[in-house]
Order: sequence, then C-alpha cells, then structure tokens
Amino acid sequence: MIRTTAAILALLAIALAVQKFPAADIPKTGRLTKEEQEALRPGLTLRFYADAKAERPLDARRARLIALHVPADASPTPLLPPGPFAARFTGYLKTTAKLTASFRVVGTGTATLSVNGKEAAKLGDGKEGANVDLPRGFSWLDLTYASPPKGDASLRVYWSGEGFASEPVPPDVFFSRGDEADIVTGEKWRDGRQLYATLGCAHCHALPGKLKRDACAMPEMRHRAPTLDNVGKRLHPDWLARWIADPRSLRASATMPKTLRGEPAAIRQQAADLAAYLGTLNGAPVPADAKSTDALLKEGGKLFDKLNCVVCHQFKEPGQEDTHGRLSLHFVAGKFQPGALAAFLRSPHEHYAWTRMPDFKLDAKEVAALTAFIVDQSKGKPAGEPIAKADAERGAKLFREVGCAQCHALKPGDAALPTTLAAPAAAALEKGCLADKPDAQAPDFGLADAQRQALRGFLGTDGSSLTRETAAEFSLRQVKALQCNACHRRDGVGSRTYDVAADEGDGTLPELLPSLTWTGQKLKPVWSARLLSGKADHRARPWLKSRMPAFSARAEMLALGLSHEHGYAAEEDAPPAPDAKLAPVGEKLIANVGGFNCVSCHGVGKQPPIAPFEAPGINLLDAAQRLRYEYYPRWMMDPARVDVATKMPKFAPDGHGTALKDILDGDARKQFDAIWHYMATLPDKK
Repeated sequence: MIRTTAAILALLAIALAVQKFPAADIPKTGRLTKEEQEALRPGLTLRFYADAKAERPLDARRARLIALHVPADASPTPLLPPGPFAARFTGYLKTTAKLTASFRVVGTGTATLSVNGKEAAKLGDGKEGANVDLPRGFSWLDLTYASPPKGDASLRVYWSGEGFASEPVPPDVFFSRGDEADIVTGEKWRDGRQLYATLGCAHCHALPGKLKRDACAMPEMRHRAPTLDNVGKRLHPDWLARWIADPRSLRASATMPKTLRGEPAAIRQQAADLAAYLGTLNGAPVPADAKSTDALLKEGGKLFDKLNCVVCHQFKEPGQEDTHGRLSLHFVAGKFQPGALAAFLRSPHEHYAWTRMPDFKLDAKEVAALTAFIVDQSKGKPAGEPIAKADAERGAKLFREVGCAQCHALKPGDAALPTTLAAPAAAALEKGCLADKPDAQAPDFGLADAQRQALRGFLGTDGSSLTRETAAEFSLRQVKALQCNACHRRDGVGSRTYDVAADEGDGTLPELLPSLTWTGQKLKPVWSARLLSGKADHRARPWLKSRMPAFSARAEMLALGLSHEHGYAAEEDAPPAPDAKLAPVGEKLIANVGGFNCVSCHGVGKQPPIAPFEAPGINLLDAAQRLRYEYYPRWMMDPARVDVATKMPKFAPDGHGTALKDILDGDARKQFDAIWHYMATLPDKK
C-alpha cells in the first residue's frame, strides 16, 4: 500500500527524479579509474520502498553492512510508518585479489543477492549459494529484500572463501557513490532533522503539523540545555557575560545562539546584567579545590594523556586553527568558580544529561590532579572591556524577555515551558533563525549555508518523522556525535589518537583499544547498555590505562542500535544451557598443562593470569554473559580475521582441528564449544 504522509510526499517529489536502477544494468566492475574511485564513499546505498513491486524509493541512506533488524510494529526508517516494507542494498565490494567466495543470506522475509549481475544467494534455505568468482578490484552487489507481513524483519549476509570460514561480510569492503540524488536528499533531510532536535527549535516554536512533544520518539528531542541550578556558585560571572554575548567566541561549535541584539556596548551591558542575575542562583557551597602542587600537576598531566583528553581537547585560543578539530580549554580556568571544575569532572552529566563530555567515574585523587593540571594550562581570561555596573534585576527581566527559560530549566525536573512561537511556515523558511544574514529580531545560531538548507528541507515536511525512530540510525548518529573514533578503530579506519600522537606525542605509540567494527554482533545489548551507562561492576580490561566512559542518557538505545545495525534482535542468538558433561572438558582445555594454556593470559574469576606479559586477555568470568553465542566460535576459529591487531593466537590453523587430538577428537568447534560451556558456569562459582 502506498504511504501518503506529507513527509513522504515531500521526499517523493525529489525521489521521483531518480531513475529506477534496472537489475540488468550493471555498473563497471573490476578495476576502476582513479576518478571513479574518488567518487566512491565507504558503505552501501540502502533504499526503502513501500513494497517489493514499487519502482520508486521512499527513502535512502548509507549502510555500513548488508544487515537490517526492524522489530514488529516499528518503522524501518523514521521517514516511514510501521508496517511491511521493501529495501534494496547496492554498491561495490572491493577485493585486493581475485577471490572465489560463496554467500549466504539469513533472516526473515525474502531476499535475493546478486553479484555482478548473477544470483549469488537467496534468503530462505539457509544454505550458501554457488561459488562466485570475484575479480581483483570492484564487484557490484545488489540485494533486494521484502519484509515479512508480520513479525520482526531481519537480514544478515555472510560469505566464505579460501582461507576463511563463514562470516558477515565486513564493512570495510563496501563502497558506493555519494552523489546520487536520493542519497543526497536523504542525508540532507537527516541532517535537518538532527539539527532541529539538537538546536532545540521546538523549545520556542510549536512542532510541525501540530504534533505534541510527548508524541516525539526521537531521543534527542527529549534533551534540554544545561540546568541553571546553583550556577552562581559554579560559573564565573565574567565568563558567563562573554558566553551570553557571543558563545561562539569561546567555542566555535557552540549550539547556544546569540540572542542579544544592538550596539556592542549595549550587548555587553545586557550580557553582564544577565550574568549578574545568574550569579544570584546560588545553592549549596561548592567544596574548595585541593591545593595545587608540583606532584599534583605532574599526576594531572599524566591523567590527561592517559584518559585521551588530548585527543578531544587542546589549550590554544578558540580562534586558533587546530588540525584535529579539538575543543579549546583555553578559558576553562576563567569559566569555573573555585571547586566547580572538580565537581564537573566528578559528575559531568549532573546539570546536562546530554553533554558529550564523557563520565570517567574519576575518584577524588584523580579529580584533584586533573583539575590542577587543567587550571594550570588554561591561560585565558574571559573578561571583556570595562562596562557599567551590572544589574541583577535588569538581568532577571532580560532572562524572561529573551526567552532563556525556554531552553534552560532553573532546577532539575522543571517542566518545559509552553512554546511561544508558531511552527515555521513554508513561506517563512528564509526568515528569522534561518535567514541568510542574521535577523535582528531572531536568535543567531551561526548556521552554515548547508545547515540552513538542511533545516529548511526538514521543515518542509510535516515533521511526523519525529514521532518515529530506529535504533540503528540513532546509534549511527551517536557514534559520530560522541566521537568514538577519537579512541577506537572502526570499519578499517584508525582512531584519531594515532594522528594526535604523531603530531604532538613523544614517539610512544598509544595503547591499542578495542575495535568497534563488530560491537553489535559481538556484545549482547544488555551488557553493552550496562557498560555505556557506567553500571558495569568491574572493568573487562583493567590493564588498559584508558578507560571506557559512561553516557547514561544514550546507553540503552545506543546499545540496541548497535545490535540492530548488525541485523540482530536484542535477545537473538540465545546460548544453550551449560552442559554438565562438557563444562569439565572446557575447564581442562583452558589449563596450562594439557590444554590451550588460556590461563596464561586470561584470568578466571579471582584467579589472575599466570604470565600475561604483553598480551593480557579479559577475565573469562563473564565472557559467556558478554558475548553473543554466534560471535564466540567465529572469534575462536580465527581471531586475527575478526581484528587484525589482536595478539590472540589461532588454535585451529586449518580451520578444523587443533593440536589437542586426544580431546573431542581434536575437533576445534567441539573443543571451543566445551570452553563456552565451562565459561557459562563461572558466574555461579564467584
């Protein structure tokens, strides 16, 4: 059935200009020219259709993998309402040498995968298709999918070839053009939707299409600007005055707009009055900072590096160029009142749940050291030109008139105020906040041309997409917003840590942190959510100097989205119950005598590893609770195939047998399964 919401029709107007891609029309394969390769971007093109017979896409976006999971009664994309749908993945698979591979499609519904114009596999039989000869260079993939009429929609694609067993096709081999009209439209619409939510447009303007705030499912729509409780004890009035007058003078990426208008002297006076009013919002005293000492400064510097703060922050003035795009801490010492920076580092999400600042769960000594170092390095003085005495009463009046309370709550739990402005009319999308030049009567967000165009495009829809969300798209947005690539590798791209170390380090290589490429297949969402929310009761890798921070407001849906990106339901792939006969065999297999000597690198509960040296492994106590059952044998059979940087050895060189021939006939899969059954019993032995 054709979907008829205004949001879809708005996108269809552009999508109709996109010609249907005939199945027989295969782009050039094999070796592409330099220009042809430069037109490609990582990932595949994923298009959504009303049904399998539809010729025109209703939405398009990029996909990391050939994988989908859409729960029953959920939307496949925020643009489309729940219900049956069809999808199509197209793009190139790049190989560095000729390869003969076979493909397998699993999931629900129906699907057909073609490679270079020939059918390679179908969903339904669970079997691998016929061998496919892939040339060196680029092969064209085309997978069509139709969801089942009822229930969850799931899709995953695996391949196998000489030298590697069946595995999900890795994301770093996928490429497609990024300039196709519907992809450009879909990305622009998503950028506009994200800007609408993160800039807080709905705090002042009524929602499009007379939608109600409580009907919004997009998580970012629930976030508000930092609360102002006790702000007088937390932030310095000079910094507040400069921030209010021009936020982007202190932080180029600030989302808070300039709201004051008039001559510079008048703006400075108004900003000072507002700062004076905010200075009256005092609550409990903030504990004083620890006295700075040389030892404390030295320890703080080490911690700043150890936590990889240097990858996201630097101390140059905000206006100075930084090749890594880091946030300046130049004015931090002038921003916080005594003791307030330490309080922020202890609990960065206390006054702003959606801050991107990581919560490292610092202890008192770490907070004291890091505070001392940052204050010492932060040389900026935010005070501006001398102005007349600030007036808190004038500031209180301005606070109401300017509309500060539309975004900022005075204390936690305060309900959002009613909107004061109508939803932007279609005829007024080039005025006010969206004017090409700052409008004297509207807040100035400092939007770039592309951002204004994206917002205008989104506001041209009925906004109903705000009432729908897909966890997979949320996770894609948040991995980017939280800059997970600052510390972690993903999809063949290294972390930014190495770039910063190369430019500013002492020649010491940064420590290698876990890759995020397979996180959604590897970890159970319930475990990922605990980790991301900071509720894990111990560290999986205590030997690392770096530590995983918490982002509690995002944790649950981010964990679920990572799973959906890989085509898995939250509870899919349930492991078997521990086998009382196999568990003792598994215990024998991990031993250092007569086994694989796993205990040399891996601890088991309270028993530490025997001799980890430079290759410590995670404690096996909760491995069976952390890992998906399907991922585990894939890792055990060929660890370096999953993560090229791992130091975990390959115990089954031929992919079938191990050197321990007297246990389970030397069958690698049976032996690894026995180890799983042993690990599954460990939590009961705490």
